[in-house]
Amino acid sequence: MKTVPISELRQRVADVIDEVQASDEPTIVLQRSRRAAYIVNPDRYEHDQQELTLLRRQLFLSEVREAEAEYKAGTTAHFDDVEALLDELRR
Repeated sequence: MKTVPISELRQRVADVIDEVQASDEPTIVLQRSRRAAYIVNPDRYEHDQQELTLLRRQLFLSEVREAEAEYKAGTTAHFDDVEALLDELRR
């Protein structure tokens, strides 16, 4: 992954953006030798966001199926009040 100090980015922002657009690889902007930002090709960013959305949906559906199976098996927990449920969720 490429890195560019912020001082260099200020001087050659158009070149850095051209390089990012021509590559699938993001560029890390460094400020005081620490990561301050990423510059990413917009197509790659959109692709990654779509993939993340899909993965989150798959995880959600998996958790729903697991909860349904627990319910059918009768292994779900029962709570007499909301406070008891909240206590369990906090653990």
